[in-house]
Amino acid sequence: MTSNNYVMETCLLAGEIMIRNGAETYRVEETMTHIAHAAGMKSVHSSVTTTSITFSFKDNNGVDRTRMIRMRDRTINLNKVTLVNQVSRHFVSGEITLDEAHIQLEEIQRMRFQFSDRVLNLAAGIGSGSFAVLIGGTFLDFFPSAIAGAIVFASANYLYRFLKIPFFAELSASFLGGMFTLIASWLFPNHLHLGVMIIGAMIPLFPGVALTNSVRDLMAGDLVAGMARGVEAGLTALAVAVAAAAVLSL
Repeated sequence: MTSNNYVMETCLLAGEIMIRNGAETYRVEETMTHIAHAAGMKSVHSSVTTTSITFSFKDNNGVDRTRMIRMRDRTINLNKVTLVNQVSRHFVSGEITLDEAHIQLEEIQRMRFQFSDRVLNLAAGIGSGSFAVLIGGTFLDFFPSAIAGAIVFASANYLYRFLKIPFFAELSASFLGGMFTLIASWLFPNHLHLGVMIIGAMIPLFPGVALTNSVRDLMAGDLVAGMARGVEAGLTALAVAVAAAAVLSL
């Protein structure tokens, strides 16, 4: 692998890690551009969407080089985004070499989540129960909402592995959580509030990061990326709404 190709691979690796883990489009483009400039490349250009990265620069020999990569699986892990930013800053400031930066990026790519699935499910449950109380539910609504939220989060992550279309995974997971709250309200009709519990249970799937990044990209002028993230957030919200409506109609 030549030095120029190595620069290209390093830039694309940094961008891929960031976009796969929930970074904003402008941040991905800036990070890749800074790395390329620090490596001595000229005429650096990048175009990033939620599913692809196109990157080009003019190398030391005056040859234009362009690469595009495609991404289908995405998640939210802002710790990886932060770590890639740190590697980029250290390389740009001269604290590490390109080889060291590439090795660190590969290590970041292989990293697992900081917390186990059990901890994540517990956090989702606590968040769901707390939100149910926050929007007017009673202390008794906390526990069914927490359990339902954990069910929604765990089942969504499980179904993502088998269903090629995230919409159906989110729809199925939301329906399962909604059914739990419905059954709980049937068992204790005088003590629980179904509407509040359903809203709380769906919170783990609320596309907050996608929606925020969509607005940020649109305001920055990245219309394609902003619209793509907006549609993604809209489909997730639609899946949750359809599941909630189906449960309430029973």
